[in-house]
Amino acid sequence: MAKKVKTDMNTEIPAEVTAFAQKSVDQAQAAFEKANDMVHGNAQVFDAAASAYKARLADIQLKAMEITQINVNSAFAFARKLFAVKEPTEFFAVNQDFAKAQAEAFQRQAAELNELSVLLAKETVKPMQDGFSKTFGDLTKSMAA
Repeated sequence: MAKKVKTDMNTEIPAEVTAFAQKSVDQAQAAFEKANDMVHGNAQVFDAAASAYKARLADIQLKAMEITQINVNSAFAFARKLFAVKEPTEFFAVNQDFAKAQAEAFQRQAAELNELSVLLAKETVKPMQDGFSKTFGDLTKSMAA
């Protein structure tokens, strides 16, 4: 059978241990507050990125609708021209003009959509890039201290 050890509860804790414990608690609280600040800052970064994404996506959607309307109108105009054709050579000329005009329109439209897509990527990534750079910079500074 194991012997029970009796401890004296009136033992005084050395001042160094108390100071060390207090310092540890203070450091833990300071670390928590810094982490909390970083979390709030990152939430704002994500919100800014989401807002930029939403705005640019709306621009792309509007541009796509505009392009669709232009292309549908162009197709109707082409159909009207075809119904007015009286000779086979005229049919081929109208068809060739339409194909050329559509190819040029496609290039312009693709460039416009590409420009908006690049803006979407830049404006969405920029707040996150800046926020993470700040967060990691702050984290590095706090670890060095």
